[in-house]
Formats: sequence, structure tokens, C-alpha cells
Amino acid sequence: MEQEMTGAIGPSEIAGQLAGIYENFTEAVQSLGGKGKKRSGKLVSSMAKWVGGSHVVTDREQLCQKFLADVQSQLELLNLALEVADEEEAAQACLIAADIMTEPRPSQSNSTTDLMKRAMIGQIMPFLKHVKREELIRIRERMDQAYSRWALLPVEKEIKKELERLIG
Repeated sequence: MEQEMTGAIGPSEIAGQLAGIYENFTEAVQSLGGKGKKRSGKLVSSMAKWVGGSHVVTDREQLCQKFLADVQSQLELLNLALEVADEEEAAQACLIAADIMTEPRPSQSNSTTDLMKRAMIGQIMPFLKHVKREELIRIRERMDQAYSRWALLPVEKEIKKELERLIG
């Protein structure tokens, strides 16, 4: 497909930029330090930040909010690009995004980055309809290998249901 504007990027490039957003988030959280902290330590730390009934937003929470906003913005750009993409372009771009967002993370991890990335998987739901059936099967199998039924987050269970529906 011909680009309408000089320098415009296609849907696959837009989807591929999600990888950078994920990497930047990991690096930013790691730069805060405290790697290896257990979730309970984070909870106690967060509880200590409540002052006079109002919550003081921590640096870690700000990074999580920025990550969410960045991913949503990138997916909005992808959605716009899909409006003018042909079927093959759409399938390729959505597969790239799905692969990035459904990449398995350690199921027992308490790290901020792993938990946030796993929670973000629900954002890919509207794009799965463009992914080819054989790729949906591969994504489902990858999730099955990575997580036991009991280790799935609620949003991951929803994705699995959607994959099953689309696979047929």
C-alpha cells in the first residue's frame, strides 16, 4: 500500500513500536531500584504514602500510569492505521502487536513490570480479529505453556476465551 504522506509509517511499524514502549517501561522501573522487592513490601510502602486521607502518587505508580497511557495511545494509532490498511497489512500489524503484548511473563513474579505487562494484555482484544487463525492457535498454545489455568490473571482468562471464540 502506498503511503499517503511522506515519512508516514505503516501499521506494522506502529505495532512494532510497542516493543520500545515495553522496554522503556522496564528500564524506567528498574532505574527506580528496589528490584526483587516483594509485593507486600510495595504495599506497605504505598500505605505509608497516604497522607491525611489523600494518596501521594509514587514514582512507580506514575511510571505505570505513563505505560498504560503510552500503550493505549499506540494502539489508537494502530487502530487508525488499520482503517486504511488492506487485510494482509492488518493481519501482520495485529500479529506483531499481539506477539508483543501476549509475550509470557513469569507467572509467579511480583515485579511491577511483569504484573503491569500481564495486565495490559486485555488491550489487544479488539485487534485479535485481524490475526490469522493459525497465529491465534500459536498464541493460545504459547499462553497454555506459560501459565497454568490457576496462574492466569482474570484479563488473561478473557483473552483465552476470545482466542477460543476466534479459533472456532
